[in-house]
Amino acid sequence: MIEADEKSTSVAAADLAEVAPGVWLDSRRALVHREAGWLAAADVHFGYEVTRRAEGGLFPLWGMSQIETQFAALIEDHSPETIILAGDIVDSGWAGSEANAWLESLRDRCAHLVLVAGNHDRGAIRKAWDFVPNYQTSDGAFFFHHGHESPEPEVPGNARVSISGHLHPRFSLNDGAGLSLRIPTLVQEQRPAENFERWVLPAFSPWSGGAGWKAQVSGSEARQWACGQGRVFEV
Repeated sequence: MIEADEKSTSVAAADLAEVAPGVWLDSRRALVHREAGWLAAADVHFGYEVTRRAEGGLFPLWGMSQIETQFAALIEDHSPETIILAGDIVDSGWAGSEANAWLESLRDRCAHLVLVAGNHDRGAIRKAWDFVPNYQTSDGAFFFHHGHESPEPEVPGNARVSISGHLHPRFSLNDGAGLSLRIPTLVQEQRPAENFERWVLPAFSPWSGGAGWKAQVSGSEARQWACGQGRVFEV
């Protein structure tokens, strides 16, 4: 029998998990620092279904509305002063007007909206909004970038954590009898000889299947936190 205090079944793991002092992972695939007042997400890929339909795929038009509803709920629950979107905010330029309207709704509900440029970000939103290549929080502790850059941006010396997206990490569950689940994860990696941690955010897009995590550098150590339906648990 699995004991109730084990990490996979603990009531405390539901909905939110404290993944570092003061930093919480919400099961809706967002990272929250309540004291500092910021909320971060990556790889929204807003308009993914519009892109696929433009390419001839018969995708249902439900992803954008789900993103809007889920983000509105996150803002309602956490009331962030700063919202950080760490790249790949849109999937392409096809849903530019819809993406602009959504970003305007976010801007109206927070004091600061930070848009970090990703490799998918193009079209109308790049003309209408100011993007930054990276962003460091006011206390210096957290450094955000998308993660597609080559070479990688230099992490400021006072940063404790470098946070990116791009890789869409996930954890897979398979029971051998036909059940197969892919669950988005937050990865916390410590590389040898580095005095800061590297975190990779779960993809916010409801369409993302993700990819299994592989160590980026030999000898690195990593923890993963899965974002299930109403649950966060370490794997």
